[in-house]
Amino acid sequence: MNFFDKDLLLYLVIIVVFLAFFLWNRIQTTKNREQKKNRNFRNRYHEKRKNRRK
Repeated sequence: MNFFDKDLLLYLVIIVVFLAFFLWNRIQTTKNREQKKNRNFRNRYHEKRKNRRK
């Protein structure tokens, strides 16, 4: 019996794909959250500048 039979390789590939997707999704979520925070900060900053000029 071979240690790396077809079933074991299939399970390992599935696990690796899920882990890769999970890590990629976490990185993308973190980037999107940071961009949203920065965008909100810029909007508030510009609104304050606009209101000061009046």
